[in-house]
Amino acid sequence: MDPTATRLAYWNISPPEVWIGGAVFTVAFALIFYGLYRRIRLWRLGKPADPLGHWVWRGWSLISYGFGHFRTIREAYPGTMHLLIFWTTFALFIASLVATVPEVALLLSTVMTVPQILVTYFSGAFYLWFSLLTDIIGVLFIVGVLMAIYRRYLIKPDRLDSLFDDGLALALMLFVGVTGFLTEASRMAANEIAPHPDWAAWSPVGYALARPIAGIGNEFLLLMVHKGAWWVHILLTASLFSYVVASKLLHLFVSPANIFLRPVSPKGALKPILDMENAESFGVANIQEFNWKQLLDLDACTRCGRCQDACPAWASGKPLSPKKLIQGLKSVLVERGPALLKRADPLDNKKDMIKDVITEDVIWSCTTCGACHEQCPVLIGQIDKNVDMRRNLVLMESRFPEAAMNALRSIEARGHPWRGTTATRTDWTKGLDIKVFSEGAQAEVLYWVGCTGALEDRNQKVARAFASLLKQAGVDFAILGAEETCCGDPPRRIGNEYLFQILAQQNIETFKRYGIKKIVTACPHGYNAIKNEYPQFRGHFEVQHHSEFLWDLLRQGRLTLSHGLGAVLTYHDPCYLGRHNDVYDAPRQILRAIPQARLVEMGRSGRTSFCCGGGGGHAWMEETLGRRINEIRTEEALDTGAAIVATACPLCLTMFEDGIKAKGAEESIKAMDIAELMQQCCGDGTWD
Repeated sequence: MDPTATRLAYWNISPPEVWIGGAVFTVAFALIFYGLYRRIRLWRLGKPADPLGHWVWRGWSLISYGFGHFRTIREAYPGTMHLLIFWTTFALFIASLVATVPEVALLLSTVMTVPQILVTYFSGAFYLWFSLLTDIIGVLFIVGVLMAIYRRYLIKPDRLDSLFDDGLALALMLFVGVTGFLTEASRMAANEIAPHPDWAAWSPVGYALARPIAGIGNEFLLLMVHKGAWWVHILLTASLFSYVVASKLLHLFVSPANIFLRPVSPKGALKPILDMENAESFGVANIQEFNWKQLLDLDACTRCGRCQDACPAWASGKPLSPKKLIQGLKSVLVERGPALLKRADPLDNKKDMIKDVITEDVIWSCTTCGACHEQCPVLIGQIDKNVDMRRNLVLMESRFPEAAMNALRSIEARGHPWRGTTATRTDWTKGLDIKVFSEGAQAEVLYWVGCTGALEDRNQKVARAFASLLKQAGVDFAILGAEETCCGDPPRRIGNEYLFQILAQQNIETFKRYGIKKIVTACPHGYNAIKNEYPQFRGHFEVQHHSEFLWDLLRQGRLTLSHGLGAVLTYHDPCYLGRHNDVYDAPRQILRAIPQARLVEMGRSGRTSFCCGGGGGHAWMEETLGRRINEIRTEEALDTGAAIVATACPLCLTMFEDGIKAKGAEESIKAMDIAELMQQCCGDGTWD
């Protein structure tokens, strides 16, 4: 390698032009900072959010989800495309700084003393390897941009809504890359190919373009081509920087910030309304009533549409698109924010946020399944915003579906949402000799049966099966019996935070009165509420889902699967067990351990599992828009050819029972809880 190899500092560019170029970039960066300052002012219109802290955890989130693109790369093509654009943009920016320092240092050396190392380091082997690497990076940048253009304008996925700013941003990026190579090639054509061909070979792309340019032969024209390419590149790059805050490119700054500032609370937990007795309003009806982190979410959205693809409401023909929900709220923030900053009336001649922008049909279509959040590359929370608007409708406006109102009234009057049932909390225990805390029993474990398990006919069989397994394994457990009441999940997701807090505090008092430390439940909704949301009210308990508990008993040898099943099984992941609490393995381990049974997965499973349609209070609401979600999921189970669809949630079981009947598939498949399957295999091979 030639130790004298280097690049002439600002060759063919006069000092005044250098200073003008610097001024152009200074303006561009000033526009970026001013634009970010304006966005920050808009976010600060929101209410206070959680305190920060947890810096190591936040740093790891930024590294993994931001720089590592952990979620983005789940889809190969768009993931590769975005990874190329992100990292090459970052690398080219750093490369530009590295190349600019010696050039600026040399320019400044004419008027002041500068360290010699700043001028000399950009030479020899370092310069040659730098030239090769930046050429490779530049090509990868252009490849990434071309992949984006091809996908957006030729493949045209339904989830993408291509706007003018998408095309303009991609065009600017492409031309910045191309003009960068043209600038390099024209410089090489004029002063490097002939005298230093060995240097030129280290810039393969520039060298390939330089050869035909060198064919011009006229030195003056070569100089003009280079100067023109340099200025076009400078102006396009500055224009791209300036356009950042006026386009979706804003996410280059906002999305990493959103990831870094993600909530530290469990993802299955909703935020409580604090001091409900003295609060003047409940929920959110106006954009400034969201907290500042929720407003930051709105600008972090890249409109990639992954949330929309995963949403069961959208897939079933309902008006809810998580992407459109976020973008609709963003439009409200942009429209009303300036007036709010000026303390003016933001509603003057404007549409209502909840009515005209985000309709009630949109708000009530959400099942709170968490599929949108699980797919979002930048960790935007859609559920909390939707529930906040529900809270306003329920607590302030008393506007909500009649079926939901009936369920809430039943909870208030009877402690459960199942209107019409004549069962008591202990009917399912007949003949099982189950201990009850209120009858003076002492036990290590509370079996939280839940409303559906105790009171709904089909799920009473699950409660019996699970209790039988606990007794067979010698587990010291008891139930609350008549003292058990609703865990509060349905009213909280429907929007009645006041009723939820009453129920939560009542249950916490009951648990503490009996000295209960450990709780096991077959209901993921109760599991999530007690584990993740009761701590908001000083209710800290060890909580396990029955799938985890049963798997532990199997591993410990306290239960043995002695009988085979001889059937093909498929497993449905309950949303509040899987996505909200990351319990995926235990239920599958149980099913795989069953002799003579084969587990096959549905097309959508695990983190991408499709909702049964029963969450968010929808088990007690009528689906009047689009298709029924449970029927779509039932069809996916039927497609596997399995004889049994196993699940680990009473609401899922109910929804599958209804879906199987609606499809007339009773002879083809049946829905079972994992506890029922284990009971058959652990006992004498017969059903309870």
